[in-house]
Amino acid sequence: MYFCTLFDSNYISKGLTLYLSIKKYTDTFTLYVMAMDRKCQLILSNMCFERIVVDCIDDIKDPKLIEAQNHRSRAEYCWTCGPYITDFFLHKYELPYIAYLDSDLMFFSSPQVVFDELERKNASVGLASHFTKYPVFGKYCVQYVYFKNDVDGERCLRWWRDECLKWCYSRVEDGKYGDQKYLDYFADKFNRVCEIENRGVGVAYWNMNDNSYRDGFTYYKGDKWPTVFFHYSGINVQVKDGVMTFRHSMYLTKSIRQTFIEPYAELMKEAFTKYLNTPIREVVITPLSVWNYRVKSITHYLNKVLPIDWAVAQVMKVKYKESHKPYSEKQ
Repeated sequence: MYFCTLFDSNYISKGLTLYLSIKKYTDTFTLYVMAMDRKCQLILSNMCFERIVVDCIDDIKDPKLIEAQNHRSRAEYCWTCGPYITDFFLHKYELPYIAYLDSDLMFFSSPQVVFDELERKNASVGLASHFTKYPVFGKYCVQYVYFKNDVDGERCLRWWRDECLKWCYSRVEDGKYGDQKYLDYFADKFNRVCEIENRGVGVAYWNMNDNSYRDGFTYYKGDKWPTVFFHYSGINVQVKDGVMTFRHSMYLTKSIRQTFIEPYAELMKEAFTKYLNTPIREVVITPLSVWNYRVKSITHYLNKVLPIDWAVAQVMKVKYKESHKPYSEKQ
C-alpha cells in the first residue's frame, strides 16, 4: 500500500502518530512524506523509519509553487501542495497507485479494506465523503484521496494539481473552497471516479455523533463497516513541562472520548517519548473554551429532537454565501 502526506516540524508529532497507527495494522505499506521544512526532513531522516520515504518541499523549484507560497497563507500553501506532492510521489517513484492522507489521522484497522473496495469498483479515483447531511465546504473531504496510475487517474490528479496552483484559498468563491470543493467536480469531468461507501473511513467531529461504535466497527442505520480511521481536525496539541494538553472544539461523549480521543493521546505520547525525546508524564484532554463546550453539549442534545444541524448549515451558508458566478476554471 502506498500513501503520501505532508507536514512540517511543528506538526511532526501528528505525522508520526499517523505512521505508527498504520504500522500497528500492516507492514505492507510505504508512507511518502513531503517535509515542509528542512528541520522536519532532518528529524525524519535521522530516525531511519523502514517504511517512510522523505522528500523536502524546498527541493522542488517549480515557479508556480513558489508563487503560491509567496501569496498564500501557510494553511493555503499546504492545501495547494496536497495534490502537487501526490502527483510528485506517484511519478517520481513510479507507483501503481497512491492515496493522499491528511497527517492528522489515526488508523483503527487495516487500510487494506479501502483498497479492496476501490479495486472491486475498478476505480481510478477514490473519494471519501464527509458523511454529513448538510455539507458546506464540499461533499468530499481531502483526508483520503486515491489515484491509480492510469490514464483516468493521472488526468484527474493533474487537473486537481493545476487548479489548486491557480486558486486555493480559505474562502468560498466561484464554486471553490481551498483544495476541497474541486473534488465535487471529479465525477463529472473524469471516468471511474468512485465514492468510498465505508462510513468508518473518516469518522470526525462533523459526523461522529451520527454513528455508534462497537468492537472495531462503525454502525449506522442497521449497517456496519470496519472503523478505518478518525480525522482529528480541530484538535490542538501543546506540550510543556512534560504535560501534553489536547485542546478540542467539539462535544465529546464518553464513547467518543474512550474510543477515539484517549487512544490518539496515548499513541501521540509514545511518539513524543520514544521518537522526539520529549517524555510525557501527564496527558490532559480539555476543551478550547468552557463556554464553547457548554454550547456544543447543549446543541448535541437538542439535535436529537430539533433540526439543529440543518439550522447551523443554513447559518454557515449565509456566512459563506457566494456572490460570484458559478465555478469556472478560467482565472
